[in-house]
Amino acid sequence: MFATMSDAFARIGATFSFAPFANTLQPMIGKVLIEQDKDEYRKGTILTPKLSVWLVLALTLRRDLNYHRVLDWMVAGFRWIRALLPPQSHVVQDGAISHARVRLGVGVFRSLFYKLTVSLQPIEPDFHGYISTAFDGSTGTMPDTECNANEFHKPKSRSGNAAFPQMRMMTLMALPVRLMLDVAYAPYTGKGTGERSLVEEILSRLVYKGLLFLLDAGLYSFDIVWKIDRSDQKLIVKAPRSLKPKLIETLPDGSYLAQLTKKIQDLDAPIAKNGRKRWKKISMIVRVIRFQIPGFRPVNLVTNILDTSITARELAIHYHQRWDIEIAYDEIKTHQCATLRGQSPTTFRSKRPDLVEQELYALLIMYNAVRLLIRQAAEKYAKDPCSISFLDSLQHIINAAPLMTADEPERRKDKFNYLLTLIANCDIDRPRRHRINPRVVKVKMSKFKRKNKTHKSERRDLEKELKIIWESPGTAKGMEGVPSGNFVHGYCP
Repeated sequence: MFATMSDAFARIGATFSFAPFANTLQPMIGKVLIEQDKDEYRKGTILTPKLSVWLVLALTLRRDLNYHRVLDWMVAGFRWIRALLPPQSHVVQDGAISHARVRLGVGVFRSLFYKLTVSLQPIEPDFHGYISTAFDGSTGTMPDTECNANEFHKPKSRSGNAAFPQMRMMTLMALPVRLMLDVAYAPYTGKGTGERSLVEEILSRLVYKGLLFLLDAGLYSFDIVWKIDRSDQKLIVKAPRSLKPKLIETLPDGSYLAQLTKKIQDLDAPIAKNGRKRWKKISMIVRVIRFQIPGFRPVNLVTNILDTSITARELAIHYHQRWDIEIAYDEIKTHQCATLRGQSPTTFRSKRPDLVEQELYALLIMYNAVRLLIRQAAEKYAKDPCSISFLDSLQHIINAAPLMTADEPERRKDKFNYLLTLIANCDIDRPRRHRINPRVVKVKMSKFKRKNKTHKSERRDLEKELKIIWESPGTAKGMEGVPSGNFVHGYCP
């Protein structure tokens, strides 16, 4: 046992790597700190840059603990197994962890996030040679400090403003393995903070190829469809009911080809004498799939997959995989960010805007790191990674982390393999099944009815019940949800 914490961490800090994530993240952390010129520190410093990075990442796994207790949990193995730490309650003084976070800044974690996402390749295609991905937006609450409110703003409510400032987030997820490939964020309100703007921001820097994007109707715009098509990627998007494409040809599977057109400013044309802008029309050919599930209004999907060997039924059924990103948000916000009763139920814990951004990247880094361990376990035991429980796996990782961290390097490999075996046996007790749920709320605050005992979910056989609605060219009046007499009805078995 060392007499002081500085002496103990002089021995611990030089080789500290937070197991079981060390193999994946430790080399990246070293490179990023050098690139960002954040790798130097004074002799005797306990919170060295590497340890500080690991601490920020660990904070996103233990929302049930405060800063000091998270650090104590990380080094618990050195205290109780190797007896290296002196008998002091706190490893560092009050305020030291916050100062260390500020010194690291946002750039270190942004760079680390993108280095990790690049290392996720290759991802095996899951649909006719394409990797299915989903865009979806969410919001994250944060402590109600003045600087957070000024930077991110509060949503409006009937009584004024909401209780907490919120960040608007848009993520791109690889569905086969539930890994986050990219993220864009903005204040909750203001110009350029909408979800479509965030989607376009991600598309502008995308480096992956062979992707199939699944998008909800709220993310539909001609610009987004056009950009995805011009980047040689594929998409399926639920069309808004106001969309009125020009029908061209009905295909053998009941879908049809249609033309989308939009006017854009012609930047190459000279400005008119009266000073008005000159415009030109651009158009693209898409495939429209109209389907219905009994009890629901018909739905229209727009896709740039024109290959008729991939049938309309396959595309319509596969589109429902988009809901997997909602499961990922539940895993992050409900389980990874879980707090104890009595604490502020916010997604983020940081009281400064720059640290909120830092925490967002750290949160996604650790979600991906946990998912990578699940992926490794699934590959080792020939399982589907989506059939392994995130919550149970996370609990095993939390239990193992301080013990593996303090263990000798030569013994970590055996414990890491044992951890993978434990994760592989964390089967989800209730596999995902197609079902419908009534549009009700537990707390009456909107137009939806309040939930009661009669509102129960129902199992549905999607593949059996989904019907393709045939349509002939020249008959459509628009994309209204309820078909009129102008539609030629027929069901594709």
